[in-house]
Amino acid sequence: MIIGIGIDLVDVRRMEGIIFRWQDKFLKRIFTEREISYCNNKKNPAQRFATRYAAKEAFIKALYPKETEGINFLDIEIGEKENRPAVNMYDKIKKHVEAKGVKHVHLMVSHDGNYGIANVILEG
Repeated sequence: MIIGIGIDLVDVRRMEGIIFRWQDKFLKRIFTEREISYCNNKKNPAQRFATRYAAKEAFIKALYPKETEGINFLDIEIGEKENRPAVNMYDKIKKHVEAKGVKHVHLMVSHDGNYGIANVILEG
């Protein structure tokens, strides 16, 4: 049974501007140390950050279709499992996912040029 679906698109140029302006203040508020390390070690870090941000937003939209107040982006980490994108959840987010009966989180991410996109399906 599908519990939630979310999608998000992020402009890489906008992400570059935000990172340039706010630097670590922004990155450490939104991304975990593992995510920052992963993205910074790639050819185009802003593209990777944009795609991971899209994945977090898509996950939030799938889990909380009506409200998002009080969400800590650091409780959602985009990583890899078996060479596929995966969502690692912590604290309040993890408890909410368990309470909703989510058994599987399906995540697809892609980037091309100036855009990063992500789609999430929560299955119960």
